[in-house]
Amino acid sequence: MGIIARWWKNDLSKLVKFVFLVLLANGLPAFIILMSFPDMTDILFVWTINPTINARLVGVMYSNAILLLGFGAFQTKWANVRIVMVVITLFSIFATILTFFYLKPFLAHPWYHLTYWLTMYLVLFFAAPYVFITLEKKHGGRLPMQVALNGVARLVTGVSASLSLIVSLGLIFRIDIVNQIWPWKLPPLVGGLIGVLFITHAAAYCWALWDGDWLRVRPMFWQAPITGVLFFLLPLLHPADLRPEAGFGLALYYILIGFIVLSNLGIILGYRAVEKQVHNG
Repeated sequence: MGIIARWWKNDLSKLVKFVFLVLLANGLPAFIILMSFPDMTDILFVWTINPTINARLVGVMYSNAILLLGFGAFQTKWANVRIVMVVITLFSIFATILTFFYLKPFLAHPWYHLTYWLTMYLVLFFAAPYVFITLEKKHGGRLPMQVALNGVARLVTGVSASLSLIVSLGLIFRIDIVNQIWPWKLPPLVGGLIGVLFITHAAAYCWALWDGDWLRVRPMFWQAPITGVLFFLLPLLHPADLRPEAGFGLALYYILIGFIVLSNLGIILGYRAVEKQVHNG
């Protein structure tokens, strides 16, 4: 029996697997195009993204989705994937709604680009909330604590939730103000999508505080260092796209990313001994 067939037949709900597969079909091609051919979005992607650094920024957004999907795909219980489904569900809803506020960039491309985009997101718009609500009612709620989040982890989670919320609101509603600080210029659609990513992360961090169990919420900590490093690399790979006066904004950008990467990595390493005990026990 093949790996995919064994995965399909394991104990994880097939409803969750369906959502994962739709997200993979949407996110993986976008990730490959935006990371490999960021200067060809006028031909290969569903809307044209300029400058090149913004194409790779949206690629980082998709890489985050694929990371979370990868973490969730190896689980067999709803309890261990529901925080991933929080992100997927909210992103599916908000990104679909955002599309209708920024149709102009899509309409500049062939009609089938927008059709593909909307088809994928509309499937997730309806399927993800249905799956989340259905399985949370059946298997969720307050679950027994296995490894409680310690004080440092809760502090970092609270700070991460607050920062994610502030950044998301600025990117979605006041992109003009954000562009005065951001190291490079963000188009409204790109800013909106990254804002949606951050607002889903804010919600997931709040969920982590409510759930309180490290083993169930650790995907949000695992994704942070990898996503942070990708954010860190963007200005280094595309220095020509930075604003001439980007010094202060770039410094702030790196400080925030450094906090995210180092704090989450420290928490991950701090729980390694406990995870080994639980695994061996």
